[in-house]
Amino acid sequence: MWALRQPGPGVFERIEVPVPDRLADGEVLLRLRAGAICGSDVPKFLGVHDPDNPYTGMVGVPLHEAVGDVIESRAEGLPVGARVVGIVENSRGLSEYFVTPARMLHRLDSDLSDVHATVVQPLSTVLSTLDRVPDVQGKRVAVLGLGPLGLLFAHVLKSMGAATVVGVDRVDRSGVAEAFGIDELFVGDTRAWSAQAGRPEICVEAIGHRQDVVADAIEALAPHGHLFVFGLPEDHYVIPMRTFFRKHLTMQGGTTLDWARFLAEAERYLLDHPGLPGAYITDVFPVERAEEAYRRYAFPAEGRLKVAITAG
Repeated sequence: MWALRQPGPGVFERIEVPVPDRLADGEVLLRLRAGAICGSDVPKFLGVHDPDNPYTGMVGVPLHEAVGDVIESRAEGLPVGARVVGIVENSRGLSEYFVTPARMLHRLDSDLSDVHATVVQPLSTVLSTLDRVPDVQGKRVAVLGLGPLGLLFAHVLKSMGAATVVGVDRVDRSGVAEAFGIDELFVGDTRAWSAQAGRPEICVEAIGHRQDVVADAIEALAPHGHLFVFGLPEDHYVIPMRTFFRKHLTMQGGTTLDWARFLAEAERYLLDHPGLPGAYITDVFPVERAEEAYRRYAFPAEGRLKVAITAG
């Protein structure tokens, strides 16, 4: 089978490797149909080694958002021939065939195209997060970082009844703000925003890796506000603890655990909002142009949102 591998940062080479021939109970063998690039894939593409995800440079890395066909199965509910969406274990999805646990997959029950169905996976993480925050109905909420995931947060928060959705990003997203439910847009960094913020009651930090962004959210939040740290963090953060304490704030973080539930909910959400996938995915490349696709995604730009890859 074909697979992609990185001989160095920022480049891919196509190689031939054996098809995986061993499945454990609860696993399936998939053939790739389409995938989408996540922000967490970019450091691996650029050659960064992360102790939490030590897969940089391995065969098939980095792609974990995938749609594929079940070719072989040792899992109930996912028979051969089923079309599924979900997570590729160890981010090894840049391969013709790959093995992944069935618990991280959802059988697609609709006629969503392969490319549009890739939106199910990132959307599922948004729905999982917002299932755990306080009720947003009638609230002023803020999303820090309007990359593809941040925009999904804005869309879902508005659909959940948030009165005002504020979006903050250094890239001008005014061209898509209305489509994603953003009522107020701040173009600039979070520090400048926090100095003049209209005191959101709930804030989603969708940038990651920077303690100063968390600090800015704490400064901006209204008393008794809630902060969800969604963006991938570093090991240790220093935060303005006295402000956090005096405002009676709460802060939460975490990852998706119940993939079966939230992948299914994400498919239903897309069917209820049929215009969302087309607005969200702005670029589609064949896998033969994967290097170009990853380079395009690596640098945020006005007019570029999610980048998808098709396997032909």
